[in-house]
Amino acid sequence: MKRSLLIWLLVVAALVNSCTLGFQSSHVTSEMHLSVASATLPAEGGSVFVSVQADGVWTLEITEGAEWASVSPATGTGDRNNIVLSFAANPTNRTRALVLALSGGTGSAPLTLSLTQAAGGSVPGGQAGQGTAFAAPHWLELPETSATDGLDFFSRSCTINGKALRNYAFYWDYTHRVSHWVAYPLCSVYLGNSGRSEAWGYDPLLPAAKQQNLSSGYKRGDNGWYDRGHQLPSADRTADDALNATTFYSTNITPQKNDLNAGVWATLEGKVRGWAKSSDTLYVVTGCVMDGATHYVYDRSDVKIMAPTAYFKAVLRYSKNSTLGRGGYMAAAFWYDHASYPDNFSSSSSLSVKALEDRLGYQLFVNLPDAVGPAAAEAIKSENPATVNWWWQ
Repeated sequence: MKRSLLIWLLVVAALVNSCTLGFQSSHVTSEMHLSVASATLPAEGGSVFVSVQADGVWTLEITEGAEWASVSPATGTGDRNNIVLSFAANPTNRTRALVLALSGGTGSAPLTLSLTQAAGGSVPGGQAGQGTAFAAPHWLELPETSATDGLDFFSRSCTINGKALRNYAFYWDYTHRVSHWVAYPLCSVYLGNSGRSEAWGYDPLLPAAKQQNLSSGYKRGDNGWYDRGHQLPSADRTADDALNATTFYSTNITPQKNDLNAGVWATLEGKVRGWAKSSDTLYVVTGCVMDGATHYVYDRSDVKIMAPTAYFKAVLRYSKNSTLGRGGYMAAAFWYDHASYPDNFSSSSSLSVKALEDRLGYQLFVNLPDAVGPAAAEAIKSENPATVNWWWQ
């Protein structure tokens, strides 16, 4: 009798333990993740991409800042890295907080993520779609613009250490969804220790529907894989995180072969930063050529984006104490075919700004004659940089 009772108790205990373990396993959930490339949002407003990693159904909401920001989509299933967080420009001179909350379907506590939008107030900010046919400012880095080429001019400002400055300008091609050029000044004030924000997002100066969706890398097209290539390098805007984030707007990005982007092009970008550190200001134009483009990739919305046929960079150096050039100015230009480019940086890829203008069919540094006079400007643009040792030191 005692033996039978003992066996019966052991069976009941086993059944209870089995049921308990089964109940617990039904409530085990995988860990959720919520991330944004940068914890600092720019003051001018715009959109950034949010990433969610979760098993099953999830809901994302804004628990603080919902009156000036929104997310789309707010619900989904499984992993997603192209959720769009849109936010208005900050009209105040104070930072403001935004809190995202990610909830799963199990009743567990939401996962929260806190972000900060930079102070605005005196920081000029554009509204989407306010491009102009002509470049009105007389900045030295600007190329020629036209009212008849179908492209629009945009410019953006920034604030560094409380001082309002220009950041960069670009010339937008609505058909190809790329900038034909990005023009910007470069000097020590723009350089710091922020590093890469990786804050890929839509440019607030244009409707998102007219831009590339670069929430992650390009999808493959007809000619292999392409990088998301910066025209204004991330490393040229490192004074703070908010400034660096503006280099990750889709208007600054083109499809670029990795061997070029990570090879001789990256070397040239490093040379440009070195030249800037040895100058009072270096005025830079970086651009791409879309004429004759046949190869393509797809963005994350499956929109076909044509790959440029060539890339160029032109620099105008100013150093008031320099004995080189004319009036403290000297210039150089570089051209790389996208189909065939050298492995190493050398003077063989350089050309005069005048020769580059002839290839492009429009003028660069169009305001230089106002600074030094037409004759001196022509001489500066016509000088062959391969014959000037300063560039190759």
